[in-house]
Amino acid sequence: MFVTNGLMIHSLHFGRAFWLDDDKEFCSAPWRKDGTVEDLMWDYVSEWCDLEGLDLGRLLEIHKTLIIEDAAEYYVRREA
Repeated sequence: MFVTNGLMIHSLHFGRAFWLDDDKEFCSAPWRKDGTVEDLMWDYVSEWCDLEGLDLGRLLEIHKTLIIEDAAEYYVRREA
């Protein structure tokens, strides 16, 4: 599992953690009830095939938040 800026969103709705990798790819892994992430079972969201019942609006909101936070972190580092 690769997390560029340390930002990871834990979604109760999906039961998964989401982040952007070093190439800005949207990644995910199962989130255990004890609060840890099953990091050996991570995958790319773009490779998901079974979208039956998926709340696309919530998924896109998570992705948007990750993109905005990544851009903000970039500008903070650039100005430092």
